[in-house]
Amino acid sequence: MQKITDEEAVALLQQVMQIPTVGADEAKIADILAAKMQPLVDAGLATIERLPYAPGRDNLIIVAGPKDAATKLGIDGHMDVVAAGDSAKWTHAPFAAEIEDGILYGRGATDMKAGLIASFVALYNLLVSGVQLNSQLHFFATVGEEVDNYGARQLAAAGYNDGLTGLIVCEPSGPQIEPTTRGIIDYTVTATGKAAHSSTPEEGANAIAGLFAYNAAAAKLTAPLTAKAHAMLGHATHSITLINGGNQVNIIPKAASLRGNIRTTPLADNDDFTAALTAAVAEANTQVPGVKLSLSIDSTLPSVGSPADNRLVQTIQSVQQQFGKEELPVVGGTGICDAALLLTPGMDMAEFGPGNDTSHQTDECIALADFTAAIASYTKIFAQY
Repeated sequence: MQKITDEEAVALLQQVMQIPTVGADEAKIADILAAKMQPLVDAGLATIERLPYAPGRDNLIIVAGPKDAATKLGIDGHMDVVAAGDSAKWTHAPFAAEIEDGILYGRGATDMKAGLIASFVALYNLLVSGVQLNSQLHFFATVGEEVDNYGARQLAAAGYNDGLTGLIVCEPSGPQIEPTTRGIIDYTVTATGKAAHSSTPEEGANAIAGLFAYNAAAAKLTAPLTAKAHAMLGHATHSITLINGGNQVNIIPKAASLRGNIRTTPLADNDDFTAALTAAVAEANTQVPGVKLSLSIDSTLPSVGSPADNRLVQTIQSVQQQFGKEELPVVGGTGICDAALLLTPGMDMAEFGPGNDTSHQTDECIALADFTAAIASYTKIFAQY
């Protein structure tokens, strides 16, 4: 068995990018990776397991290395991508995976099929090389990360992260290492009032006015939380991002709703914000006669992390030095990743992967040099942790 060359790795990345895994069909990628790994399984170098989430949507788990290792490293990447939007606005078709001037274009190039495939190739090449591993390696390719971390929820609920001492999330981190991430709350406030003709508004109860009252109360009650600055994660944030109400300009609206998104920190956590939102709804319910508001917490994930000098971060920095590169900044991550479900207390964490700031954008892309450099880095990180 031969190592996967950089050219073959690029071809593999193109192959999986050409599968439009927009909330579907992740099993097609799992099929490709499992088939590639099967000869190593047959040789007793690894095990493969599939964990179905829904038809056509399988998580893939590959385990390799000494079972009695004192350290066990989780390697996480997701197989789904966000929608491409208007494909006519793309310079290159979003699922063609075309290369121009050393740049690979397409949805998922940065977020995060490059990190997924780079880590897979690194694992494969390590096993083929016969290098003695320090740790047992657990490779997770998950489904549904872009919606609500469906696959990571499954893996954690089934205990696949039990006993891990470290977790590297291969999301695009830029030229830095992120050992912490903010938490998230998605919520909905619904207002119900009474319809009336707009010429006689006193006969109705304006649901939109109820939302205005809520917004004012929420701004006041969450301000002390967003004012707190965490050393690595900075300030928590609260934003109203969607609003809907009414059906005609001359009718007092009977119903209205809004949705909000919060990014939390250990200093202003999910419980703190949920209490503030609940209090804001209660206050707003006293402001507009005839309007009743209710709160629904739709999704919540906690802020997670480990010390900035944890062993995995130290290993990554050591590998940087081995390649003659400067030490990387260690900063907090503002986004959400599978670590919110897979990380447990005491576990080393690092979000570290190839990519740039084109995630979720038109003409998403990655430099092939960054992708192949990630393979080389991961190979040493996995061997030395």
